[in-house]
Amino acid sequence: MDPVLEQMSAHRSVRRYRSEPVDDGLVERAVSAAQRAATSHAIQAYSLLRVRDPARRGRLAELCGDQPQVAEAPVFLVVCTDQRRHRLAAMARGAARVDNLESFLLGVVDAALLAQNLVLALESQGLGTCYIGGLRNRLPEVDLLLELPHGVLPLFGLCAGWPADAKGDGPGPPPRMPLAAVLYDERFPDDDHVLEMVAAHDRESERWYAARGRPGRTWSESVTRLFARPARAHLRAYYESKGAALD
Repeated sequence: MDPVLEQMSAHRSVRRYRSEPVDDGLVERAVSAAQRAATSHAIQAYSLLRVRDPARRGRLAELCGDQPQVAEAPVFLVVCTDQRRHRLAAMARGAARVDNLESFLLGVVDAALLAQNLVLALESQGLGTCYIGGLRNRLPEVDLLLELPHGVLPLFGLCAGWPADAKGDGPGPPPRMPLAAVLYDERFPDDDHVLEMVAAHDRESERWYAARGRPGRTWSESVTRLFARPARAHLRAYYESKGAALD
């Protein structure tokens, strides 16, 4: 297999790390490479905040849902979409920045592309990584803790470090949907096909969960439970308070 495809196929979340630090130069080279990700109109609507202070990291771990890797990982980054830079550039030219849902989405897409490029760069150097969506659990408190400027909108966290277990956590990378469930030609299939693919994935995911000591669990059971009620209902109010326009 091509080494890039092999690296991508081996991805898994790593939540336990050795205490060995990660050289700043390695992180900076990875971020620099990640900046080559595609960005609409070269807007580069992202920024990364590296949090080092142990006290702040400990508090962030609590705010993220008591996830110990947030405090323990050698590297913790807050991935943000950054409207502040654009606003300041416009003000310096005597112009205004006009925001709407599209400008917010552009920033979210930009930050996600940067982050995925960064994960691939870090993992290619032997590091393990773990995204932290729990950063959005209590965003107003995260905002106060990190003293985020207006226009800087945190999206998720990213842990990185040398894996404590060379084999990673658990029985191999989690399964993904069959290719026939995500790659279609010309038009989307009917509902029966989709349900067939879900059933196939459920059988594979049930084996994977059982190997992790969670017998009887499946992909469809997990996502049904996840989306049974609204999540993080405070997000719109928080992001609008920081300058995002969602209309």
